[in-house]
Amino acid sequence: MDSLTQIALGAAVAAAIAPARHRRAALLAGAALGTLPDLDSLPLALLTDDPVARMTLHRGASHSLLVLPLFGWLLWWWLRRSGNGRVAQAPRRWFWAIQLALITHPLLDAFTVYGTQLLWPLATPPVMWSSVFIIDPLYTVWLLLACGVAWFARERPLARRALAAGLVLSTAYLGWSLAAKSLVEREAH
Repeated sequence: MDSLTQIALGAAVAAAIAPARHRRAALLAGAALGTLPDLDSLPLALLTDDPVARMTLHRGASHSLLVLPLFGWLLWWWLRRSGNGRVAQAPRRWFWAIQLALITHPLLDAFTVYGTQLLWPLATPPVMWSSVFIIDPLYTVWLLLACGVAWFARERPLARRALAAGLVLSTAYLGWSLAAKSLVEREAH
């Protein structure tokens, strides 16, 4: 998916999980974590100019459900140990905010035609459900609206409700995309 969508999803997930008093920090942290797996493309551009190699390597280790949880745990542990007040105040909630902001990235990428290597380093084919486009405003708009409301509503219950609604609507859209794809494939056969 596009970077804006990954940023919005990471922000919405983290802000929905973190304590209300940490909501703005969670929006920013989730946005950074939501796009973090794609930042591997910067060093890959220096390593090779082969576009196929870059695509294959890009959606490998940095998108693996076997690697990201370990990275998320190390990041959480480091933040907690280094005296980050928010993480120390609510360690469980921040643990899950960090983990899910990271893990939603490759899962969302798996919905595209490019797919991703969810089980890297295992020699399995990329997972691609191919039900949404790389840029899909109908998925992203609900997350952007939810994040905007949460930013301005801060600790108020409206922020929590907006985040929940944005995540439910965007997830329902993904479910609908899988159902629509299944109907089209059945008709085609």
